[in-house]
Amino acid sequence: MDIIRLSVRNTHAVVVLCLAILVIGTVALVRIPTDLLPIFRTPAVQVLTLYPGMPAEIVEQDISTRMQRWTGQANGISWQEAKSLVGVSVVRDYFGEDVDPNTALAQVSTLAMSDLYYLPPGTVPPMVMPYDPTAAVPLCLIAVSRAAFDETRLYDVAYYELRNRLQSISGVVAPAVFGGKLRRILTYVDPQKLQSRKLSPMDVVDAIRRSNVLIPVGTMRMGQTEYQVDSNAMVAKVADLDDIPVRVGVGGPVYLRDVGSAKDSAEIQTNIVRIGSATQESVRQVYLPIYRQPGANTIQVVNGIRDQIGLMLERLPKGIDLSIVMDQTVFVRKAIDSLRNEALLGAVLAAVMVLIFLGSGRGMLFILVSMPLSVLAAITGLYFLGGSVNTMTLGGLALAIGMLLDNGIVVLENCMRLLEEGKSPVEAALEGTREVALPVLVATITIMVVFSPVVFLKGLGRFLFTPLAQAVCLAMAASYLLSITVIPACVSRFLHPVVRPPGHPEVKAGLLTRLYGRVIDVCLAVPLLVVLGAAGLLWASFLLYPKLGQELFPAVDSGQFTILARAPSGTRPEVTEKLMARIETAVRKIIPARELGLLITNIGVFNDWPAAYTPNTGPSDAFVAIQLTEARTRTAQEWAGVLRRALPDMVAGVELAFDTGGLMTAALNFGLPSPINIQVEGKNLRGGRQVAEELVARIRKVPGAADARIQQRLDFPLIRIEVDRRKAAELGLSQEDVVTNLTTALASSVAFAKSFWIDHRNGNHYFIGAQYPEELIRDLSTLSDIPITSASRKGSTPVQLKDVARFEFDTTTNEVHHHNITRVIDVFVNVAGRDVGAVARDLDRIIEERKADQARPIPEGLRIRMGGEVRQMAESFAGLGYGLILALVLVYLVMVVQFRSFVDPFVVILTVPMGFGGTIVMLHLTQTAISIQSLLVVISMVGLAAS
Repeated sequence: MDIIRLSVRNTHAVVVLCLAILVIGTVALVRIPTDLLPIFRTPAVQVLTLYPGMPAEIVEQDISTRMQRWTGQANGISWQEAKSLVGVSVVRDYFGEDVDPNTALAQVSTLAMSDLYYLPPGTVPPMVMPYDPTAAVPLCLIAVSRAAFDETRLYDVAYYELRNRLQSISGVVAPAVFGGKLRRILTYVDPQKLQSRKLSPMDVVDAIRRSNVLIPVGTMRMGQTEYQVDSNAMVAKVADLDDIPVRVGVGGPVYLRDVGSAKDSAEIQTNIVRIGSATQESVRQVYLPIYRQPGANTIQVVNGIRDQIGLMLERLPKGIDLSIVMDQTVFVRKAIDSLRNEALLGAVLAAVMVLIFLGSGRGMLFILVSMPLSVLAAITGLYFLGGSVNTMTLGGLALAIGMLLDNGIVVLENCMRLLEEGKSPVEAALEGTREVALPVLVATITIMVVFSPVVFLKGLGRFLFTPLAQAVCLAMAASYLLSITVIPACVSRFLHPVVRPPGHPEVKAGLLTRLYGRVIDVCLAVPLLVVLGAAGLLWASFLLYPKLGQELFPAVDSGQFTILARAPSGTRPEVTEKLMARIETAVRKIIPARELGLLITNIGVFNDWPAAYTPNTGPSDAFVAIQLTEARTRTAQEWAGVLRRALPDMVAGVELAFDTGGLMTAALNFGLPSPINIQVEGKNLRGGRQVAEELVARIRKVPGAADARIQQRLDFPLIRIEVDRRKAAELGLSQEDVVTNLTTALASSVAFAKSFWIDHRNGNHYFIGAQYPEELIRDLSTLSDIPITSASRKGSTPVQLKDVARFEFDTTTNEVHHHNITRVIDVFVNVAGRDVGAVARDLDRIIEERKADQARPIPEGLRIRMGGEVRQMAESFAGLGYGLILALVLVYLVMVVQFRSFVDPFVVILTVPMGFGGTIVMLHLTQTAISIQSLLVVISMVGLAAS
């Protein structure tokens, strides 16, 4: 082969090749993104639509369903999911792998805006943005605090000043602020004063709207000068609102100050954040969750924020403190470093074995030179393919370390054999390399062929394994090139003919070879016994297979976990906060201070943009994110188990669940809070809820099933106001008159009558509205006594709400979920003490028994399906199974070419089942479950056995 002769005759070319790989590879290594998982390239788009105050079922019917139907017309849609909360619709469109992300975003944006015409009047235009389902967990949180600032000021700083500065950092998505109070300029009207002056809340709203307007006047030309014209149409100070006349007539004008007072205040708080530590009690603060843009690098995003923290503090109000907490990149860095260390250790051990069995220090150095160059070449290839350094690519390279050495060892050993036979170094290098070049090439192709079936995988399997296969194939190709260039060049330059003395390790290796030959002779003497013995061992090992567990990915200790808590439906946020304070106290008592880092509690939900980024769905929902320290003596999973057993007795009446998955599991599970998700699909929510309750009752008895709970509740307290339209019409009132006065009193007029005030100190504008003081909204009498006036009959005598309406107590839901426009009730189940596969099989049996129960048939139109990690696991395992079969076929075909026989390759292929048996035995002995990683090793074993 010319390349071999060239490398021996022109060693300078080989040196240049090595230097080129070293330089380009180093640059690629510095620039290539580093992350936990590969870049997810399957596009998804999120559509967030808001209509403040709209009930969840109305949001579902009039916004979410309609938006799904419109955006579902985009080409390449695979499936859709939707979540409808009070005033919030979140629709997520998932596309096929062959769809360009920009095309997907453009299609959904166009269709969503086209649907705006058909949405209810007053709907906020939809916000369309890319969505990465593998980045559902924030990379970190930025906590904002200052002792002298109240929650309103903290929210203002975080939302208007900090958030915009964060968005300028490459790869950062900082979509919302959690906690704090949203600043509003509110006129708190006194119900008694309104009634005494025969006014209604809408009279005050109309007065504000007429007396505070934002209308540009324009310009005026006088003589040779043009003047800008401005007016005091918008009030300059909040106190000026008190001087607005509400009514002018007999008895003198009635000013706003006569029926209430204008205050620089805040919207009714629905989301509370508390941050504390092991030694410091939790206090109210705000935080911003940091996500990454699709394709952005996790570590670079957080590093970029850390680099900019100092500059941001200089531009924020004095005394503001910014803290990066719940940093997921700590775990990412540890995972990457661990794999790097494992690969380095493997390389060192392999080098030692080379030294022992080849007995050449120089030969060992030749191998050590070619191995890192192969890795650098692979990283260079990944860089130009748009990949990243992650746990999968590093795992593939670590797995390939031994295979990378094989090529060089075979060439080096053959060259050294010829040196011992008296050949000159140049002759030994040329002949030795030529003799094995073709077999080494076939072995390399065999390894590469084993990984080629990943191109046929779909979904999660393709997302995980394609980068790994690319890394291994690139490294193997580089290894072969270096083995036929660097090794012969080094042999011709640095080795000399040698005769090994007795007792040298190579002689000992020869003794082992002779011993091996004797064993072969014995086996050939009794072939039937050998075959039966091997078959027996294989059969015995396969008996262990049913005892092996199954999981998508091995559990990892990220040092963080989350407690999900739900108080009784309808619990006010302040009451939920007290319950969460008790949970915080219990956690501090159970976890030692040296092991407990931070506690971040998030209570309720702000029904706006933040609703798309929180598991909370209402005022009774909360979660506590717990950060453990490096000094912990137990894993996050173990501490979660301790708290799972202890907390129910310490905090009664609260439904608890635990999420210990961390960034890795959330990415593989597309953000679901549990590995097992059973969905009851169908329009009948109450029927679906009943079926779900029956399933949960049985699931809780399954060993290993933990935290079984139903996500959607249907018992949220509801006061239904039934307006007598005839009576209202007789009194000159319309439905609009009733609803606008009612909304103004309870939730402020901001919901339907937008009026602005600009704070000239910071340049921000804030909504102006009117409402009752929160402390006066105590019971049903407050509701029934709300005065109503007609918008079309100014000066009419107010009518109390109870005169035209009656009140009924009922229950409703505060969240509705969809899968492909079909309603679903979600049952989430965690796993503790058993593997996911075993628990899933038990749950699948329960589901099948429920379907087959003729005495209690499932209501018509409902069906039960299992999803979550279990579904991903089944699809990935099936894909890898097909890949394994295809790998065997391809390896066989490669060997047919090499052996020039269709029969001889079967002899090699028959060794593969023994490898399966050995893998099963090793998994059983180490108590390791079958997972994506272990199946990957099995596929690699096929290539190793054949090569």
